[in-house]
Amino acid sequence: MKARPVFLIAISAVLGLFAVFLVRGMVKEPVQEATDTQKVVVASIALSFGDQLTATNLRLVDFLPASVPEGAFHSVAELTDGQPRLVLNSMQPGEIVLASKISGRGAKASLSSVIDPGKRAVTVRVDDVSGAAGFITPSDRVDVMLTRTSQGQSFPQTEVLLQDIKVLAVDQLANERNDRPVVAKAVTLEVTPTDAEKIALGRSIGVLSLSLRNFTSAAGENTPPISVNDLTGVLQAPPEHIVEIIRGTGPKK
Repeated sequence: MKARPVFLIAISAVLGLFAVFLVRGMVKEPVQEATDTQKVVVASIALSFGDQLTATNLRLVDFLPASVPEGAFHSVAELTDGQPRLVLNSMQPGEIVLASKISGRGAKASLSSVIDPGKRAVTVRVDDVSGAAGFITPSDRVDVMLTRTSQGQSFPQTEVLLQDIKVLAVDQLANERNDRPVVAKAVTLEVTPTDAEKIALGRSIGVLSLSLRNFTSAAGENTPPISVNDLTGVLQAPPEHIVEIIRGTGPKK
């Protein structure tokens, strides 16, 4: 065999090997990253206000550490061992159980446990009209209106006393999952101490009624008082009292 063909074959082999190593160096193999997860306790069924947490209505689900909110639990035993814990805010299946949504060990699910710090609960007496026909449910937002006759006026007027107020309970029910219309006799609202005083005073000088709000409605809307004149567009004056004097014309006896 001639030397030149052998030399060319050797050069071709070396170049081929070099090309193989070059291609393997350029193509990166996929790197499988190991992602750590955390066990988080979630509701396995729909839970309502007052329900007791048990091993049958809770389960563990894997979550990425960055997606676990503060106040979550990582063991079912934390919630079921010892004295019972009760649900304070309704939860959907698969929803993470947070410390802010349940009671402490052995604590009762009372209305006082769901009132925000610095707020008060005050009850407004309503009927099928002043209570928005029974369509107000816990966690709804309402406006409180006051109808009264001011001193020096002959006709009543209605004004918005408070806006965007959270409903805590309807009658004795604080379950926000109860979305069936109920004609209530009383609605309990969450207000500031000053607003509680306004409601107490308004209740003594006039009639309070509630207006159901949309959750997306902006608070602080300018709502001027409405009087009878605004309803008809005609100035209503009080009726005049006419005094008629009749003198006798017959002969005196």
